[in-house]
Amino acid sequence: MNKNYVKTSRGVFTCFSSEEIKQNKPTLVFFAAMGINSAYLDFYNLFTFLDESKYNLISVDMLGSGFSSDPVYHQRTLENYSKEVSELLAKVGGSKLFIVSHSFSAVYLLNILHQKQKDFQVSGLIGIDPTAPKIMLHDTDQLNISLNEAKQSQKSNQGMDTDINPWLPDPLSKQAKKIYQKKSGNFFEIDELKEAVRTLKKTQDMKIGTELPTLSILSALNYPDYIKWGNPYFNENNASIQLVLNGHHFLQWLHPQLIAGFISFFVDNLI
Repeated sequence: MNKNYVKTSRGVFTCFSSEEIKQNKPTLVFFAAMGINSAYLDFYNLFTFLDESKYNLISVDMLGSGFSSDPVYHQRTLENYSKEVSELLAKVGGSKLFIVSHSFSAVYLLNILHQKQKDFQVSGLIGIDPTAPKIMLHDTDQLNISLNEAKQSQKSNQGMDTDINPWLPDPLSKQAKKIYQKKSGNFFEIDELKEAVRTLKKTQDMKIGTELPTLSILSALNYPDYIKWGNPYFNENNASIQLVLNGHHFLQWLHPQLIAGFISFFVDNLI
């Protein structure tokens, strides 16, 4: 996959994509978890099992995260994130648009889909252990822990407050460590964590409407919480699927080939 840049009014996103975006192929856009993570590094192994002759593949690093540069600072509110990502999605080509989201990025996309965008149309939403606002509001201690870690990284200027995909090839693993050490504790990460509870409260009653097919791939670790508080990304659309896989929160690290197969099955039945 090639590194390229998408310019928006709020900054320049760094993306990795297929060699050429074909307008006759469906496009899958991947978003990483909250914080400094790079979607390219987090989904690296998964990409190797997806057929680039069938799909346009694009990974997106949020502004201030991963390979993306730190643009002019804007507060990390739900509204600002939604504006930035919406503008990016409007620039994505392809015959149909599918969004693949891991963890907290799903919350921003949940809000975007509720806004009924006119500049682009989403054909399917794929969540890999997607953060459910009601669940996270009952586990805000984890957000406080993450915030304290980020502040410590900012203070020491040499910490790294995220995990690295353990299955990256050695050169990329070293690059990930360098990037994450540089990004840890930056203003974007700290402000996003400070805004997280407000973001969750604004979205806690949102659900994906039945008109949009969804694929929810949930971890056995967190599945009991989805049972207790509900999964806002799973709906009654006939094409919607909910799966549970054994493992921790980063399922794409554990089961890349299996998840790639599920994604292909889901997308192929909608194109």
